[in-house]
Amino acid sequence: MSFWELLALSSAVATIMGVFLTIYALINNKTLKEESKLTRETLQKLITEESRLTREMIERMTERTEKMIERMTERTEKMIERTTEKLGELIVSEGQKTRELIRKRNSFKIKII
Repeated sequence: MSFWELLALSSAVATIMGVFLTIYALINNKTLKEESKLTRETLQKLITEESRLTREMIERMTERTEKMIERMTERTEKMIERTTEKLGELIVSEGQKTRELIRKRNSFKIKII
């Protein structure tokens, strides 16, 4: 085999390899684009789902907070009501004691005179 034949054979092999590499690169590029698209879509779905779950969690927390505030408000109102009742009872009791004390003093003054 002469130098020129060897050179021609090497050129043919290099051309065939170049064609195969080009085809492989095109296929690989298309595959990578599809994988990239699927990855983006998957990430977008995950982000959307995570956002939805976060919104639901915030709504649940808000509802729980509102219920807790309602319960605390009711308890506070009951405490105020009980305190007012007890204060009223105390005022009545002290008023009765004061009236009795005044009666005793008045009856004592009458006995002295």
